[in-house]
Amino acid sequence: MNELPYVKDIFDKLRQGAYITHEQGNLHGPLTERYDAYAEYFKPLGLDLVRHPRDFFYFRTETAEATPPPASLPPIAVFCFILIEATANEGRPVEEYLLTERFSVAGLPHLTSDRFKAHMKAVGIDDEASMRKLIKSMARMGWAEYFPDDTFRFLRPFHRVFDKCQEISQVAEQEHRSALKDGELNPEMN
Repeated sequence: MNELPYVKDIFDKLRQGAYITHEQGNLHGPLTERYDAYAEYFKPLGLDLVRHPRDFFYFRTETAEATPPPASLPPIAVFCFILIEATANEGRPVEEYLLTERFSVAGLPHLTSDRFKAHMKAVGIDDEASMRKLIKSMARMGWAEYFPDDTFRFLRPFHRVFDKCQEISQVAEQEHRSALKDGELNPEMN
């Protein structure tokens, strides 16, 4: 096998739980061109190199799959669900809007309604400062890019969060439909 370019840099970045996107051109290009060779190289180390359909890379390991999610995940999930719901309620195409727009922290819907505020407070987010801290943690994870003017945008790896939110919503919807169909719930009682 020819020596793989940037293998140490790629390993160092991915082992920290980061993602490699087209923004890291010097790392992304070789991974794109020789994905199979890199995947084979990392496999004996117990690392599964994943190429997401949205063209970014990350490691999936058995250890990581069995590890409980970090404490930052519930606030991120609630944050994302609220943003998805608010976008859908405005009649916007959710995926396109969330993954192409730049958002102002002050303009987010999370602290504008009592219901959204209650959800955010349940995960420890009760003001703009704590929401800003959450967004900055998403930036450290590689899911968002935070700008000095207090705006941010989601990056390609956010698709993993977005996909998981959609999956959870679909399961919940199926369970709800199944319960109604099986007569477990009486819709007139709700």
